[in-house]
Amino acid sequence: MLQALVVVFALGLITPASATDFPDDPLLGLMFDSDSGIQGPAYSKIVDELNQIAATHAAVAKVHRYGTSPQGRPLTLIKIARPGATVTMPAIYIGGSIHGNEYLNIEDRLPRWFAEAAEQPGVVANYLAQGGAIYIAPILNPDGYDRRRRANSRGVDLNRDYTVLAANVTGLKETETKSLVDFLNADLALNRQRLELAMDYHCCIGALLYPWSFTGPTLSPRDRDRHLAIAQTMQKNLGTELKFGTTPLILGYSAKGTSKDFYFEHFGALGFTFEGRVGREDRYFPEHTAMWSEILASIPK
Repeated sequence: MLQALVVVFALGLITPASATDFPDDPLLGLMFDSDSGIQGPAYSKIVDELNQIAATHAAVAKVHRYGTSPQGRPLTLIKIARPGATVTMPAIYIGGSIHGNEYLNIEDRLPRWFAEAAEQPGVVANYLAQGGAIYIAPILNPDGYDRRRRANSRGVDLNRDYTVLAANVTGLKETETKSLVDFLNADLALNRQRLELAMDYHCCIGALLYPWSFTGPTLSPRDRDRHLAIAQTMQKNLGTELKFGTTPLILGYSAKGTSKDFYFEHFGALGFTFEGRVGREDRYFPEHTAMWSEILASIPK
């Protein structure tokens, strides 16, 4: 694995960060301040797009402002659901740019695709008709995103700020993470709905990672099989060159306080980090929508 990381450095895909930035992640001090190589619009434009989607597809889409970033930007997500439908299906959550420099131009296009698909016969419409809900927060770290920085404006890596009891980490100290989790907890409880799957989009390894993000605990055979089924769906649609496994297995280091571990531990949801391909993941948008169609079709009641 170290040899592979040397190749990544040599290609210029990842630039070093300070070792003091990531005290719990031994190798991160040597490597990660990754940049996706894909430039996005200003965060305000992405929020405008979400509002336009909600206006055009008001029957299925609603924008929620769930908080405010340290620099005053609105923390915004869109919920795709069919109000009034009897809830017999669980919800899913999709997030992006928790690391502000890992934007892929996939996560911000998914809301419009889901909203349009919801109004046509097919998998998405069927899922919503059974009370399913899709939460999408395209940019979790707007301050870092607008500055093209990994951390938030307070210098915190938000993907180490989730409470993970198994890792002895008490997180949710930053407004970006706490506000999102508070909103999801409240909205899911209001609708008496469970969360089935959560996936955050990242860059730049080309892989799908699942719990655990650190050495020690392992998934039960049942939970491992459930995660592997999604990983195989990912490979089927996005290519067998993409790897799947845990962070220690694929990346060679341990990370504590990550979103995928939190969603798995707190909600009992399948928890994933999708690591896009540097500089080119945006070319695979149709493959991502095909993957999500298959995932929705496979979700049990």
